[in-house]
Amino acid sequence: MTLLDIPESRISSKEDGRISYDFNLTVFIDENQFKFAVDDISTSWIAPDDNFIKRINFSNLNPYSLQAHLLKEIEIKNTLDDAKDLLGNDKYGKAISLLDDVLYYDPEYGEALFYKSKAIFNQGHFVKSLRHYKRAVRCDGSLKDVEYHKLLLKKSSEERDGFPKIKRNIYAGDEYFAKGDFKKALESYDRALENPTKFKTKILSKLLNKKATALVKLEMTEKAVEVFGQSVSVKPNDYAYFYLGIYSDTQYLKKALDISKRQLLMKASKMHEAGENDIALDCLDEFLANHFKVDDDYRQALDLKLDVLEKLGRDTSEIESLVEKL
Repeated sequence: MTLLDIPESRISSKEDGRISYDFNLTVFIDENQFKFAVDDISTSWIAPDDNFIKRINFSNLNPYSLQAHLLKEIEIKNTLDDAKDLLGNDKYGKAISLLDDVLYYDPEYGEALFYKSKAIFNQGHFVKSLRHYKRAVRCDGSLKDVEYHKLLLKKSSEERDGFPKIKRNIYAGDEYFAKGDFKKALESYDRALENPTKFKTKILSKLLNKKATALVKLEMTEKAVEVFGQSVSVKPNDYAYFYLGIYSDTQYLKKALDISKRQLLMKASKMHEAGENDIALDCLDEFLANHFKVDDDYRQALDLKLDVLEKLGRDTSEIESLVEKL
């Protein structure tokens, strides 16, 4: 086995300082550092213990789209490194924006969650920072930092003590929601909403979305649709438009653009059911350009794309070939 746990049979050439593989990956080696390249896109030089090497272990890669998967991983690694540079230069908002791009691709990218926690910490939002740290450690135990965790616990406790009553209710609702106690979450959000005029429109629409999502979890769909409707009345937003499209009128889905990958797949399915196959195809193409893990979502996306292409009278041979290999 080679450095990347890739079978020797996949090596196309090997020389001092470089290994090339038959799926267009080249690994450059210089003493105790490595650089990975696909076409003209490469990582910077990285150490042997960099988490990126664990991510590109051969068993973690999509065997049916190796080149495309590796290229995306390299692009995401570079985005993560750019975010870390911004964080080091105290540009926390810009760093968070790039880290969110990484987390759109992989919501369980431990390093991205860890550095987002750091960025949020430096913005003075300690409770939120603690949540991201805990998620990071759940995704990658090697990121555990005892001293940082202690500091987060202290700072977040102090921050909570200083919250006004309304904000305490919101954060209590979030904590209940994270634990799966959606009834208590709903009660907390309702207490926060007793005086809605105290909120700015952006905050009020987000709080209404939290309440509506708790209602969805409690299977109170009709009430949830009503509250999502209140949210877009306060301030138009993609989150509420998405759920209105799922549970009410699919036309709302056309307005839901800034959504998660899982929501993108749900949108594609709904658009396909409504006969809006051009929109469904765009959603599926975006999903498959950002999702290479061969899981149920990947299989569903391929099957759905096959159906959509058939409805549109397009060539299905490439997707049929992929589906047959699964």
